[in-house]
Amino acid sequence: MLRFLLLASAFSLIFFTACTKEPVLPPLLEGPQTLTGTVLPATISTAHRGTHLLKQASGDVAYLESTTVNLREFQGRSTALRGHFERNIDPSDLPVLVVESVVSSEETVREWSSYALSLHAQVPTRWGISGTGSAFAFIPVGSLSPLVRVEMIAEKPLPSGIALSVSGGKAIRFLDELSGEQHIAVERAGGYLEFAFTPQREDDLEQARTEWLAFLRSLRIGGIGATGSSSRAAVSSQSAGFREGQPCGGIAGILCPSGSYCAITDLEQNIGVCKKIE
Repeated sequence: MLRFLLLASAFSLIFFTACTKEPVLPPLLEGPQTLTGTVLPATISTAHRGTHLLKQASGDVAYLESTTVNLREFQGRSTALRGHFERNIDPSDLPVLVVESVVSSEETVREWSSYALSLHAQVPTRWGISGTGSAFAFIPVGSLSPLVRVEMIAEKPLPSGIALSVSGGKAIRFLDELSGEQHIAVERAGGYLEFAFTPQREDDLEQARTEWLAFLRSLRIGGIGATGSSSRAAVSSQSAGFREGQPCGGIAGILCPSGSYCAITDLEQNIGVCKKIE
């Protein structure tokens, strides 16, 4: 009986060890690698390496990081990247492609202007455009509803919200609690321009948000600084001495002097730098 119990215990130990054995990870591809996909921002976390993700039709294939390439410039674009693979913090997680160079990057935006709104921006090629005059809707291919809407709201003051600066003008960001839409209202003479962002699909949320932020950064709005408060802010900035790249935006809504605009670099903190209008 004792012998039987010892044999049973030994068998159980072997079985338990076999069941709890760590999975064998596939080997990393060695040497220089070239991967093509859409570059998307990754959630910053101490649990993984990588500032960006590379997405292909099959899904996310690798995290991306680089000390030589500004990956933010390629967000939302189909891009061929060259680098080498390294393990992530969790070896079972997606590997990290340490990017050394960009082989090619597909242009995914086009120029768009509205003379009626004195507005110019870069919009993704996958956005269809509908509307004329004082209102426009941008509808992604395959969707029935607008992702972004632009409208001139006349004879109304700016709504309440978080202050920031867009294209050198005073702006407010606020959230519609009922619809979940994100709104940005930019002050101008006779009212304000309202930009509304309404993502529709969870599987498209990351790309849609990247495109929305890129659209906001590219905005050039005429007629800014026509109101008294904006003009005073511009004069104040000029008297203090304008420098290319000086900070703007933020909670205080610091504006840029006339002849320049605030290029927002961090939409979460509403911070940007002043650049001259070319």
